[in-house]
Amino acid sequence: MKQSGNDALLPTLEAPATINDVAQLAAVSRATASRVLGDYGTVKAETRTIVLAAAARLGYVPNVIARSMRAGKTLTLGLVIAEIGLSVFDTAMRVVIDSARAYGYQVLVSNTNEELQAERTAIRVMLEKQVDGLIVVSSSVTDLDFLNPRNLQGRPIVLLDRTLAPLGLSSVTGANRQGAVDAVAHFIANGHTKIGLVVFTANVEGETAHQPLGLISSIHDRIEGYYSAMAAAGLPVNPDWVRFTGDADVSAYSAVGSILDAEDAPTALLASNGNMSLAVLKVAKARGLLIGRALSLVGFDDAPWASIITPSITVVNVPIEEMARVAVENLIGQISAATDAGSAELPMNLVLRESVADLRTA
Repeated sequence: MKQSGNDALLPTLEAPATINDVAQLAAVSRATASRVLGDYGTVKAETRTIVLAAAARLGYVPNVIARSMRAGKTLTLGLVIAEIGLSVFDTAMRVVIDSARAYGYQVLVSNTNEELQAERTAIRVMLEKQVDGLIVVSSSVTDLDFLNPRNLQGRPIVLLDRTLAPLGLSSVTGANRQGAVDAVAHFIANGHTKIGLVVFTANVEGETAHQPLGLISSIHDRIEGYYSAMAAAGLPVNPDWVRFTGDADVSAYSAVGSILDAEDAPTALLASNGNMSLAVLKVAKARGLLIGRALSLVGFDDAPWASIITPSITVVNVPIEEMARVAVENLIGQISAATDAGSAELPMNLVLRESVADLRTA
């Protein structure tokens, strides 16, 4: 059967549509079709609509491999996550993938389980895969030569939820110190003067009262904010009110128990992340302590369950979605040479719920 009109311009089943086919069907030059389909340059809105309609009719699929080879890029990013099991990093992964896709990039993901050697391996593999840039949630603040820009083959890097001052890398973080200050201030405003702190940090075996070396920056800043707020209010910190733990289960429960067993035990606890908040809740339940009455709690990270349980938990909300979006924007800007490497610290907000007792009315 003979084709007529523009139908004669349609490619056969054996011949996939090319950009020349699109240009011919849309009655524009190849250069104009390239600008529309490559989303660059200036093209009239009417012409853009005609070209896109022609591409859709032909089933045109751009040759991403050829385009990336011409640009000297693979159009992939590497994302190295410290602990994908934490809801905050699960959210970060989703947002990074979605944000990168909007720029035409795919994302290779590696989870290190807070293990330095796994992080080293992940970075090496990402570089072997020729990713165009890296977003890294680092697990260490020492032995960092593998993250030194001179060892990254010219690939730009953005740290997420971390800073590494010795390397001066671009980073996107939350205002962790101020978040802890706001949490302690909320306790104090409700009449609490004995306020404890329970901290998760991967570089601890079991649980301890001694602050370990090599804390990641976000945890260090939360601890600093706690002590700063207590000092500013003229409140002493009993060393027995502060515990550090390296896991979210047995040692975490032991850490919380140690604080609650202290002589002159605190009436309120600040938990460094969602897992530590859960540990407080489990120990409190086992001991028959009602949260929001016998024991008050504020935790970092607004985990999905925090607003659902009874009582709902007051939290310092980590703006992880916005942090992840900004990290991708920063990295893409570096890759395209549109922006210089820079850092951002995004504000955190205190989400008030039901887990803090008002001792002023007790």
